[in-house]
Formats: sequence, structure tokens, C-alpha cells
Amino acid sequence: MPFAGDTAAAADAARVLLGLTLGEGDELILADNSGVAGAVEGPTVVLVAGEKSPAHARNVGAARARNDWILFLDADTIAPAGLLDAYFEQPLAPAVGALAGEVVPAPGGRTLAARYGAARSFLRQEAHLSHPYRPRAVAANLLVRRAAFEQVGGFYEGVRAAEDTDFCWRLQEAGWTLEIRPGARVEHRYRASLRELRRQWRGYAAGRAWLSRRYAGFEPEPAVARALSRAAHRGRGVGAHAAGATPRAARGSPPAAVGRLERARFLALDALLAGDELAGFALSNRPADEDQSPAGVVLVADRFPAEGDPLVELALAVAAARVEAAARPEAVAAAGRALRIDFREDDGAASRLSAVVRVAARHPVRALRDVTGRDARGPSLTALAPAVLRLARDRGARVQPLGGARARSTARRLAALAGRPLRDPGDS
Repeated sequence: MPFAGDTAAAADAARVLLGLTLGEGDELILADNSGVAGAVEGPTVVLVAGEKSPAHARNVGAARARNDWILFLDADTIAPAGLLDAYFEQPLAPAVGALAGEVVPAPGGRTLAARYGAARSFLRQEAHLSHPYRPRAVAANLLVRRAAFEQVGGFYEGVRAAEDTDFCWRLQEAGWTLEIRPGARVEHRYRASLRELRRQWRGYAAGRAWLSRRYAGFEPEPAVARALSRAAHRGRGVGAHAAGATPRAARGSPPAAVGRLERARFLALDALLAGDELAGFALSNRPADEDQSPAGVVLVADRFPAEGDPLVELALAVAAARVEAAARPEAVAAAGRALRIDFREDDGAASRLSAVVRVAARHPVRALRDVTGRDARGPSLTALAPAVLRLARDRGARVQPLGGARARSTARRLAALAGRPLRDPGDS
């Protein structure tokens, strides 16, 4: 269970874990990303230093685990005692890499935000597994085969949202299957304040935009399109009901028991969050507390750090290095997590547009040379501009390619745009 909260929340998280019925050899691990759970008794508490993110905490906790299956639970879930038995009630095929247990709203939400989250139930696994692009699942209640987890390198770190969707898609790309276990259900406590809910919604949208940059063919569906789809679904339901069929509730619509005033509040929240979503689509998918200390050397790579890539060891050997990489590979090397890496795929549309304007204003001649001399197969100036600004932060740092021809080409362009020295071992 990844955890980031205060001491009272740590005690609540421990109680959830201790309430599970365990078998021989089962482990309980609380991955403490806030440093306050040391006094908690019962589960093994693993201190998670560095990045403040669920993905990082899950990876650190999984590295401590020793069994063939790893169950990930979020700290805002309430699990029944028989959860583990419910997962293993049915036999598992060797190709099953992960099982998605259902996530239902916890009763008793008092605030409008909590009631809205419960009514919309946007963490429901059944809906996520029927995603039109590819089945996915949320990591709030996810059982993963260790062999599959290790094959894909765990969850991607350095992102603030959509890491669980990406994990499930990479798992399937690696040949594993994803199945649902409806009986293995937990209750989830949704955000209690409107401010938290809006921030969460912008983060979700930034994560979906990030997925669209990573996966060809995936396009995030805006809330307006989803609302039109629900309206059409309701229209079809009315026609079917007139013909004698039993109507089905459209996904994301308020339950029939909700009164008119509450329904009006939910619709107003729909409109508000639709605006937050549109704003979120343009945001970067980077954690807010990323390290911004200057580096002495900036290593420019393509897809990095891949498992088994000797360049990982080379990068680790360079003192005060920061890696500027195009994207993450399908399976990330565990050793690469010790490196400081900025991925261009994490830069959102707003940061790219702002950065290219600033770069063109500061260095118009350099920008013009880059545009006219660029290989059509290389990244655009807009895609490179945030990396140029990050390089400006690393005062005095030299630029060095880490990889083949594509990395060398990008390194030369970055060095030229930022006016920095380039050290290319391939030229010697």
C-alpha cells in the first residue's frame, strides 16, 4: 500500500492491511512516502525516499515483497477481510499478468465532492476494462503476477497520473492478459473537497494527454463528447423502455435515487470539471516537486533507460549528470531509477508552446537555423523547446549524447539552441 499522509492516516492505512485474512507466508507492506509511519505496528513499514508519487512508492514496496503475487491497494480504500481469497477463488491461467478487483464507492460521503465521486464512480474497474482503446485498470485494487511486474519494470515513475493505465497497457503489449475479479471488491473514499477534486481532474486529464503522446491511436475523449454519448445512450434507453426492455444506467450518470437539486449540483460540477479537464489536457504530466538543482553534465538519450542497456551503467558513472531523454522504453531498468531523468514525452502542450515562444524570443537566429536545418525525422523545435529551457537552468553544463545517431542529432541541436559546448565521443 503506497502511503503519503499524516500519522492518523497512517494508523488507518495499517488497520486496513491488518484486517485482511492472510495465508502462510503472506506479507503486509506499507510504503511510506511521507516519513510519518515509522511508529505504526503490524505491517512492514518501508520508508520511501525521493519522489513523492504512488508509482515510486509502489515500486519500492514491490521490491521489498518476496511472493509470486503482489496486491496493490490505495490508502484511501477499505478492504474486506476475505479480499485475498476472493482473488484466488477461480483458477488462473499462466498468461494472466494481473487481476483487477472491483472498486466501489464507500458509503457516507457528506460533502458535495464526495457524493459526486460516489455517484459517478469513476474508478469502477468494469468500465475501465471495457475501454475502447485497450483494457485497463486502476491500481487502487490490483493483483499483479511478480514475473509480469518485473518483465515490464513496474510502474513508470516521474509522472503524476495515468501510470496505472500505462502499466496495464505495457503488460498486455508484453503478452500478458488482464482480467477482472468482481467479487474481490474494495470500497474507495472519494475526494472530500471541491478543490481536491478539481486538482485531481486536471491531473487525470494531463495523464490522458500523456498517454496520447505515448500510444499511437489513443485519443482522450473530452467530457463534452462523453456527455453527448450519455445523452444518446439515454435516448436509446427511452426507446428500448417504450418497447418493453429494461433500461440501463449510462456510465457516469447520477443514480436514479438522486433528487432534482442534487442532480442539478452534479450537472453544474460536470460543467466545471469539463473546463478543468480541457485545461489539464494542456498541462505537463510531471510531479510538482521535481528536482531543479543544476547539473554538471546533460546526457541526451532517445528511449531510456531500457533493461540491459549498458548506457545505464555509463550514465550512472558520470558525476552530477542529468539525462534528457525522448521517452521511456517499454521496460524500464530498475538501476535507471537512481538517475535524474527528464522525459520530453512528459511536456504538455502549454509548456511546449510557452517554451518555444521564449526560445524564439531569446535566440531568434538559433531558432531559425534549427527550423531550417532540422531533419524531418527529428523532433520539432516546439518539442525540444522545454528541454532547451531546462538546459538553461543547468548553468555551465556541457551536453553529451548518450546513444546512437538520433541521440547525437538531438544533442547537437540542444547544444546549438542553448549555446552550450557539446562533447560527442563519436566525433573523436
